Amino acid sequence: MKMIRRSLLAIVLGGLMVQPLVSMAAGDAAAGKAKFATCAACHGADGKGNGGAFPALTHLSAVDAEAVLTAFKKGDMDYLKKHNLGGARYSTMAPQVANLSPADIADLAAYIATTFGGGAAAAATPAAAGAAPVAAAAPAVPMIAADANIGFGHALFSSCAVCHGAEGEGAKLLNAPKLSGLPVSATASMLEMYKAGKQLGPYSYVMAAQAKYLTPDEIRDLSAYISQMNSPGAHNNIAQTE
Repeated sequence: MKMIRRSLLAIVLGGLMVQPLVSMAAGDAAAGKAKFATCAACHGADGKGNGGAFPALTHLSAVDAEAVLTAFKKGDMDYLKKHNLGGARYSTMAPQVANLSPADIADLAAYIATTFGGGAAAAATPAAAGAAPVAAAAPAVPMIAADANIGFGHALFSSCAVCHGAEGEGAKLLNAPKLSGLPVSATASMLEMYKAGKQLGPYSYVMAAQAKYLTPDEIRDLSAYISQMNSPGAHNNIAQTE
């Protein structure tokens, strides 16, 4: 009788231990797509981290993405430090996840996994048997608005250079990330959020003050200049628009 009770207890406890794993990654990827718009400002619409300026998300499975987001929300520093996500990364991410519900986190995790090929949820929708393979879409090429004045963007960047470096290389001492080569859409999106007073990290108060009075045209020109920094022909582009 004791053996039977022990067996039943083991089954019950086993079920409790497995349950959190089963519930993870059960989000709605379609709903997660809309919620990812804020994430895309830093991590890129393709999840590749905007040229290395921010962490890439392409290696994350749905379970991993949900675990990381949950740890940021709960302030689980042991987990975050174990995965090298403490310090400045926690300071940046904590405000972003503070108001996310468990369902929001699950939706984002499902979207990240299915869209960027991280695994888990991506395997839940196999292609129909016998279906012709679909060619991968060509990566989107960030376009610069035809009327963008890169030369004026160069002039505007002088203020940014104080922290981010004259070549947009970033400065570890000031925790200022690398900017050179960021896609136009990513830079413009971040500047617009800073201008609106949104919190994107511990130094948001610095950036909000810089972006507060930028006009839409200035954001466009500055974003265009940053996207061209250190690229072949960049100096010619600047000269032609100054």
